[in-house]
Amino acid sequence: MTTAQALPEFFTRVPKLQRAQTMHQYWGDRCVSLEMFVFSFMNTFNDAYNGGYWDLNITSNNALYISLSTDEPVRLVSPLNYADETMSADAAGLVLTIYASSYGMHKFPEDAYILETYDKLMEVVGDHPEASKIYRLLD
Repeated sequence: MTTAQALPEFFTRVPKLQRAQTMHQYWGDRCVSLEMFVFSFMNTFNDAYNGGYWDLNITSNNALYISLSTDEPVRLVSPLNYADETMSADAAGLVLTIYASSYGMHKFPEDAYILETYDKLMEVVGDHPEASKIYRLLD
């Protein structure tokens, strides 16, 4: 596995030693559930996925998302709308974390962390260099 790609300037990577604390700070008591939802969506959207190291990233508007730690492009095929896009691991991470937080909002409607994550991630999608691909997968 290669090192992670450079992020757009409005995203920052969480240092490895701060991962556990950061996940709980941003996602509350549902942090493990949300992380597992992301992995599950990756399995659904990418038949070739067989695990890997994931990075934590924070957006310019202070939302957390996770992305595969690789420079290799990631192919996502949505079973929901049949979109088929190859994109950076960062863009794929945004897609998957948005799906996971959307699913989490329905599973845990009382959890404000999840709704906040979804709203903030949707706010920054348009600023991402691969916004059109992200939107096609979210449509």
